[in-house]
Amino acid sequence: MKILAKQKESKAFVVNGTETVRMKFTKARKFLNPVNYIVQMGYKSRKNRKTPIGRAMSAILQSAMIGTYPNIEVDPAKAKLSAGVKSALKVYSLERIGADIALSWNPVTDKVKRNEWDDGIILCAYAIAHELAAINEEAALRYDGKLQLRLPEGMEELPVHLYLIVHDRDKANFSDSQYLGLFA
Repeated sequence: MKILAKQKESKAFVVNGTETVRMKFTKARKFLNPVNYIVQMGYKSRKNRKTPIGRAMSAILQSAMIGTYPNIEVDPAKAKLSAGVKSALKVYSLERIGADIALSWNPVTDKVKRNEWDDGIILCAYAIAHELAAINEEAALRYDGKLQLRLPEGMEELPVHLYLIVHDRDKANFSDSQYLGLFA
């Protein structure tokens, strides 16, 4: 006697499994599209042949996906826009007033090496639901201890997720991005 019910269940599992994987890839790519400029810098590597977008997709798929099919989403707090070895900043003040975001950090900490005083700072404001992202245009350095970002037209009223990234003067080495939270 041949049991047909078990065969049908396994086929249904494969279809749902395929759809789950497809949805995860779609959501991860949709999340990364607006911040592709940062990803291209923050995930470049000379050590392997993987592309920056491939490395970023892999990181998001492994650690930032939440929910079950069909309610799968990217968790912004777990998503990384860059990966690397640079020392992170110890942020002690973050304030949003309208379209302006003011960020302050301690430029000198025990973990900062002497050659890191001129590291560049990138602050990314990302309105995920609207697929809009903006970064600071003016250069900010670690020793400055502060950064001011004015959101561009169209983003002034939107809630934004903030990510902080540190890079060396040549933009060859980056830090893991720091998620600073959602600001409305």
